[in-house]
Amino acid sequence: MRIIFIISFLLSFVLVNSLAAAQVQYYGVDTTIDDNGRAMVSMTITFVKPEPTFNFTLLGKIENLRYSSLGNSINCTVESTGLSTILCNLDLTEEKRSIELSFDTNDIVKPLDKRFFYSTDFSINTKISQVYVSVRLPEGMGLVNDTSSVAKLSFPANATILSDGRRIIVIWNLKGTEPEIQLRFQLLYENIGEVFPLLIRFRYVAVIVAAAAAGLGFVWFRYFRGEPQKLVLSVLDQFERKIMDVLVTNGGTTDQRKIVQDTNLSKAKVSRVIKSLSERGLVEVERHGRSNKIKIVKKKFKL
Repeated sequence: MRIIFIISFLLSFVLVNSLAAAQVQYYGVDTTIDDNGRAMVSMTITFVKPEPTFNFTLLGKIENLRYSSLGNSINCTVESTGLSTILCNLDLTEEKRSIELSFDTNDIVKPLDKRFFYSTDFSINTKISQVYVSVRLPEGMGLVNDTSSVAKLSFPANATILSDGRRIIVIWNLKGTEPEIQLRFQLLYENIGEVFPLLIRFRYVAVIVAAAAAGLGFVWFRYFRGEPQKLVLSVLDQFERKIMDVLVTNGGTTDQRKIVQDTNLSKAKVSRVIKSLSERGLVEVERHGRSNKIKIVKKKFKL
């Protein structure tokens, strides 16, 4: 029994030291959280040199494990107790030293009153040249700004906050981490979806207003600008139309005496009709000597 204990101890010692000695050039973790708090995690690990094994432990249950390596043999399994440990046997080469793992879990997002607390540890107990971790929040969710309860970004604090137009994305970009440094990431977020329906309503209103404006513009150009004669003439009586026809024939301006001559109406009748047209803003009357010059108001009647 003592021999077995010593052998087990030595094997454990060798394993721990081999993990500590292993170096990772790039360690990327992308997490997408859905509306129910379920997280889809994708990991990319590029080793400094080919490694025979890789282990990762998560506090929680790992489901739907997927794994791949560019053209290389890789085999991974999951052992679950209170923790879930991914154990991978690798067959990497100097040219192809990267592996990809992905899994789902319900155990890294916890409801906290009406908020949600994302907290997980992605430590792999090795020296890493570059760490890139991103978290995509569900649509309609935003980071909590109230730092009096739980810090918006607990660790690390130097995060970048972006948006792809639909989701908030939190990114940590770390360089030169040592094996003893815990890669723990936390953030607090909440539902801000109430804002979006309001924005959508404003957008709908804007679209309706724009459509109405376009419709009015069409009517304006079609009837008020394109064919205003028809619109104006349709509301004139026969005497008013006669006078307007004379004005149009003469380029929009003529002497009142010529209107009398061309319409065969009495001077008094022509004077009354011109007064009516002037009061309605269709013609202008200018005094010239002993006669009047009548002019069409062109902004209301396109020639």
